[in-house]
Amino acid sequence: MKNLQFVNALLQFFSLNSLSLQKLNIKIMLKKQLLQLAIALIMLPAFVVAQNTTSTISGSVKTNTGEALVGATIIATHEPTGTVYKVQARTGGHFNISNMNPGGPYIVEVSFVNFQTEKRSDIYLGLGETFKMDFALASKTKDLGEVTVSASSGKKATDFTSKGGAETFITKEKMDNLPTVGRNLQDYLRFVPQAKIASADGNLAGVSFGGQNNRYNSFYVDGAANNDQFGLASSGTNGGQTGSSPLSIDAIDQIQVILSPYDASIGNFTGAGINATTKSGTNKMQASVYTFFRNQDLTGKTPTGDKSLATKLAKFSSKTYGFRIGGPIVKNKAFFFLNLDMVRDERPQPWAGTYAGNTSLTSADFTNLMTKISSYGYDPGGYINNVEEVKTNRIAAKIDWNLNTAHKLTLSYRYSKADRFNVPTTSNTAINFYNGGYLMPNVTHSGSAELRSIFKKGQTNKLLLTFTSVTDDRGPLGKDFPRVTIMDGSGRFVFGTENFSAANLLTQKNFALLDYFKFTKGKHNFTIGTDNEYTKAKNVFIRDNYGNYTFANVNDFVTDQFPLAYSRSFSLLDNGKGDNTTAAAKFSFVRLAGFLNDEINVNENLTINLGVRLDYTRFLQSPKKDTYFNDFAVPKIEQYYDLQGARSGVISSPKMSISPRFGFTYKLPDENVVIRGGAGLFAGRIPLVWPGGVYNNTGMSVGGFSLNSIAATTAANLHFIADPYNQPTAQSLGINISNAKGQVDLIAKDFRLPKVFRASIAFDKRFDNGWSLSAEYIYTKNINEIYYQNLNILPPTLKVTGPDNRNTYAATGSAPFIPINSNGTNPYTGIYLISNNKGNKGFAHNFSLTANKSFKNGVNINASYAYGTSQVTYEGTSSQNNSQYNTLATVNGRNFAGRARSNFDLGHRLTAYISKKFTYAKKSMATTISLFYTGQSGDALTYVYNRSIVKDVNDANSQDLIYVPTTADINNAVFITASGLTPAQQKAALEAFISNDKYLNSRRGDYAERNGGRLPFTNVLDFSIKQDFNLKIGKQTYQLQVSYDIFNVTNMLNRDWGRQYFASFGTYSLIQFRGFQSGGTVPTYSFVPPASGNPYTVSTSTAPTFSARWVSQLGVRLSLF
Repeated sequence: MKNLQFVNALLQFFSLNSLSLQKLNIKIMLKKQLLQLAIALIMLPAFVVAQNTTSTISGSVKTNTGEALVGATIIATHEPTGTVYKVQARTGGHFNISNMNPGGPYIVEVSFVNFQTEKRSDIYLGLGETFKMDFALASKTKDLGEVTVSASSGKKATDFTSKGGAETFITKEKMDNLPTVGRNLQDYLRFVPQAKIASADGNLAGVSFGGQNNRYNSFYVDGAANNDQFGLASSGTNGGQTGSSPLSIDAIDQIQVILSPYDASIGNFTGAGINATTKSGTNKMQASVYTFFRNQDLTGKTPTGDKSLATKLAKFSSKTYGFRIGGPIVKNKAFFFLNLDMVRDERPQPWAGTYAGNTSLTSADFTNLMTKISSYGYDPGGYINNVEEVKTNRIAAKIDWNLNTAHKLTLSYRYSKADRFNVPTTSNTAINFYNGGYLMPNVTHSGSAELRSIFKKGQTNKLLLTFTSVTDDRGPLGKDFPRVTIMDGSGRFVFGTENFSAANLLTQKNFALLDYFKFTKGKHNFTIGTDNEYTKAKNVFIRDNYGNYTFANVNDFVTDQFPLAYSRSFSLLDNGKGDNTTAAAKFSFVRLAGFLNDEINVNENLTINLGVRLDYTRFLQSPKKDTYFNDFAVPKIEQYYDLQGARSGVISSPKMSISPRFGFTYKLPDENVVIRGGAGLFAGRIPLVWPGGVYNNTGMSVGGFSLNSIAATTAANLHFIADPYNQPTAQSLGINISNAKGQVDLIAKDFRLPKVFRASIAFDKRFDNGWSLSAEYIYTKNINEIYYQNLNILPPTLKVTGPDNRNTYAATGSAPFIPINSNGTNPYTGIYLISNNKGNKGFAHNFSLTANKSFKNGVNINASYAYGTSQVTYEGTSSQNNSQYNTLATVNGRNFAGRARSNFDLGHRLTAYISKKFTYAKKSMATTISLFYTGQSGDALTYVYNRSIVKDVNDANSQDLIYVPTTADINNAVFITASGLTPAQQKAALEAFISNDKYLNSRRGDYAERNGGRLPFTNVLDFSIKQDFNLKIGKQTYQLQVSYDIFNVTNMLNRDWGRQYFASFGTYSLIQFRGFQSGGTVPTYSFVPPASGNPYTVSTSTAPTFSARWVSQLGVRLSLF
């Protein structure tokens, strides 16, 4: 049945979807056509891939008087392996050698009858690069013999004349020399000018490019998908929830980052395409054993407060052990590479700030709180330094086999097993206890098989088969206990079993078939290809399985008062606890793509690229259908909202996406200038967890209920129950089980995956002294972007009274639900529709300026400046559809969300990289020193109310943008005594705070904007030194390398330097909404100024990328060359 579904999807892709296998009259003919189609898909020269694993050399061969030498022989030899690539020049003397191994060095030899042979050596190819080489051969009558030219050291870098759209090559040399502590991918991806470090999973950070959500990136290793396709990891990579990279840095050879490729073969992302290749063996046996270590003695002291009170971190250690080996199986024929890597990482999370809540941590109220928790037999754990642990084992293996001169086969495999004790960190606004964290185990398998072929007339073909298997099995820490959040003015206390971990299991398998064929005709270089992917997923997810309580204050919890809110979810299909339930979402997804590309060599200086890409996606199963919802809820909902064709049991049916592309490269040889650019449409992916919610939250699988106000919990006589297995049921609260259908997720019938229009223009200049300069502008306009609505609530009919005249859904309690049942009740906790934004679409502008110089004495310099601004409506930063809705900061409610600055807005970014290798003592010793500077605009900051004034989620939600009052507004507002401050004192303090905040002062009399503010600009310098000791015995060279890397060496030089800043979830609850005055909608407030005077804190993170204190790592490596 599954095979039939897949075949039907293929038929629809090729415009046969109006027919089905069962209805065709000429079955024999169909079978023949299908067989021909299958053969075409697999064997036909058809089909280029977005997953770059190879490189290309192209150019022309002419006489020194400018005549084309058609039929000239071009032979490229990869010196480390002896692999030979041979083609002949075609019409116009043009040639292309595709499917080449990245790296080098290469020797390229060109010959023609009666002309001098020319040989060029020391050629290095970047991953995905098209290296341009033009030859002008002299006649043999001059009797000059063979001409040999060695590329300069600067030529080892990327040949920028080969670029089309925006792309960055991170070569082996850069990877060897960039400072790294933790050896994670972001340490290298930050080299891209348009990069921004986004949210993190422990030490592993996501990286956004060009102001786009990092979840919209595609990340491939040896062509296999290694981005977290389901979308649970903030880093966006497989196993990312463990805070561990999917493979060791020691296994990576090169990285390519593409932002605006105009080659139609490249697609499946609207952020960036990240391609990495693993190392290969060569004719020479090479091996390396290494270890890296850091602890509290290699980390700076407290970077803030009184210097005399500064302390080291508590004792911890982070250790990496591994080895790699590569060499020949059969010289010039077959090669192997193997890397084993083990990480044992501890990450302190100290907090030494000042708690902003109403309850002093040294007060009797806090003691009473801890005593009350202990009375239930529950230990919440500590909160001052919650140490996180990660244990990782990784394997990477590869075999390269030159089958013959025409065919080359590569097989690679990667394995990762990681366990993370993910514990929360305390901040000035939240006291988080250790056992409120969770255990996150992951196992990932990934493999690739690639066959590269060169045919007689210069045509090339690449066939790539990949698979990836991922298992994430999340579970709670500590004793099972309900989740409890206690609101405390500008702070909160959080403890109990992490509410998303009681029932949480994900397995996903991905298979891909990719093939492309390149051929030439005259000045045209054609590529035709396909890129197909099949993904199967199973997801167990029941949040709040042990109950989730929210209390208005500490006293209410301690004295057993009614909670402010309560929610719980459970299986409707069985009584299974945790992962042992049949209420799992199971679905599969197919993505098919075909494309045609034509690179036209108009003349020696102008190259035009024309292409078109077709992308088709389909879910192969329908979700469970809630007939009651379709029959009874839909008519009621449609009185207020447009369902856009969404129904229970129905998944979207996206139409085929057509993406035309145009690009050009124009060279001005006399000026050493290249002008390049283009425009096109780019279709991408979204995390499968978003449409996957339609399979999980059906109203038939997982039930639940929510009481969103003290009035509701009082009416239900609901008090706190500590037993996680004996929580209130729907029946015990007087709710009929048929009225506890939980959350329903819907998707618009015509929902379309993300798609953007992107255009760029760039200017590259190489100077005679070896400097190169590039200036580039990229414009992105969203065409399809996500949008969320909660269709379960009645539209607002009330307005807040006063200058802040926004919507409010209720004077007391929360937004009323649409009456669905005949008795006026509603069986759903939320009905969330994911659709495409029909309002103002998002956009991004990015400008970058980059300078490079490689000196003959071994000094390498790179510097860049980038500025980016991006706007969007819904960010898409969560893995749950209700969280996408609930966590968006708005003025009038999430159903009225508008475009605003994106979380991923780049702002200003400066980087500078310099490295120098000093070789001495007759090459027996060498010292390499590298520095990397980053100057970055601070993250965006949003000012919100503590507690909800709009009430479209619940009373406790703190995502309503504040109204920024004028002086008169403050004087006329109603304030309530808080934290010992009288209303008059609070008003004076609020007036002073707003007056001293440049952004807020500019918004007086208006609403704060989402992400309208910014944290301070940061300046961080990283340092690396490597000392090599070389000993040559016979033909073998042995090297002992000692390395020392320091992140944020600026802080080591001066404790006031290198500051990095933090605001919880990028928001600050400036003003507390205390409810409306009785009988109306006149708001009351309280304001307690932050103890530090700022709406942010200096980062207490010890993750190297985010740390405000210096963090260093010592390494030792023994190598055989």
